[in-house]
Amino acid sequence: MPLEATPNEPTEHDRDAAVAFVVEAVAQLLDVDEDTLALDAPLEAIEGWDSVNQLRILVYLERELGSSLDYDRFTAAETLGALASLVADTEAAAGARA
Repeated sequence: MPLEATPNEPTEHDRDAAVAFVVEAVAQLLDVDEDTLALDAPLEAIEGWDSVNQLRILVYLERELGSSLDYDRFTAAETLGALASLVADTEAAAGARA
């Protein structure tokens, strides 16, 4: 029997959805092809990634999610995978509060 996620822990489906959401957002905002974005590549390696665009991405993600992201964790993220984990965790926590 598969283990179920606790109410505050995202499921695998939630994590997959967060990955797709973050990749799509970054590709759209930085005008890059989604296929060029690797989850484990450094964010600084993404064409157009800078402090201004980082903040644009933060604002976009928060607006679309309807939830605030942990700013310290967001700025500490070094990969798209880390950003996707933050989004999945935020969504799981928001779902637990609902």
